[in-house]
Amino acid sequence: MHLKKKLHTKENKKFLSGGSKGLPTSFFLIYIALEYEKAFNVQRYEISETWFFVLFFLIFLEAAFIFFWSLLGFITKGRVRGFNTKGIYAFVRHPICTLVVFHVNILASLWFGSYLLLFLMPLQYLLWLKIIFREEEYLVGIFGQEYIDYMSNVSRFIPWK
Repeated sequence: MHLKKKLHTKENKKFLSGGSKGLPTSFFLIYIALEYEKAFNVQRYEISETWFFVLFFLIFLEAAFIFFWSLLGFITKGRVRGFNTKGIYAFVRHPICTLVVFHVNILASLWFGSYLLLFLMPLQYLLWLKIIFREEEYLVGIFGQEYIDYMSNVSRFIPWK
C-alpha cells in the first residue's frame, strides 16, 4: 500500500486530527491562565524595560531560528517516502512542539509578567507528550525499525539526551 493511501485511511483520521487539537488547546490554556490572573488580581512580575527587550528578543530570535530551520526541513524533504533526519531533525524530533511548549509560554509570560504561565509549562508539556506518543506510535507503524532507531538516537523536545 502506498504511503499516501496509508495516511488517508479511515482509522488514521482520528490520529491526524490529534495534533491539530494541541495548538488551540495550548493557546486556550494560556488564555484561561491570563483570565484567571485578571479575575483574581494575581500579582505579576515586573522586570526592567532593558531586560524585557533583551530576553524577549533572544527567545523570539531562537524561536524564529527553530521555526525556519524546521520549515526548511519540510521544504527540502520533497515528496520522497521516508522521514527527515537532517537539519534540526538530527537534534530534535518535534521542533514545532518545542516552540509551543517552551518558547510560546516563556514569551507570553514575559509579555504579560505572568508567573502562572511559567507554571503552566509542565501541563503544556504533558499535553503535547500525549499527542506526540500517539504520533510516534503511528510513525513506528509506518516506518518500523528505522523510526525506532531514530527515536533512540534523537531526543523528543530538547536537543540533548
